[in-house]
Amino acid sequence: MAKGNFLYIKIGKQIKKVRKRRKLSQDDLAFISDMDRSYLAKVEEGKANPSVRTLHKIARKLRTHISYLLKDV
Repeated sequence: MAKGNFLYIKIGKQIKKVRKRRKLSQDDLAFISDMDRSYLAKVEEGKANPSVRTLHKIARKLRTHISYLLKDV
């Protein structure tokens, strides 16, 4: 596995963990973040390379800091 993919997987796992802690479905988070649910699913699976702007938007809607999403990356 390429190193970049590993990083995306770790970021995706953090997003999913926080999303579940906030009791939000992918549909809910996608809706409030104004993004497509299928794209959010790819981000959570580590199959997409989200921009810093996208990560910031997700972090803001999850009421956390982008640094928390990038923790241990």
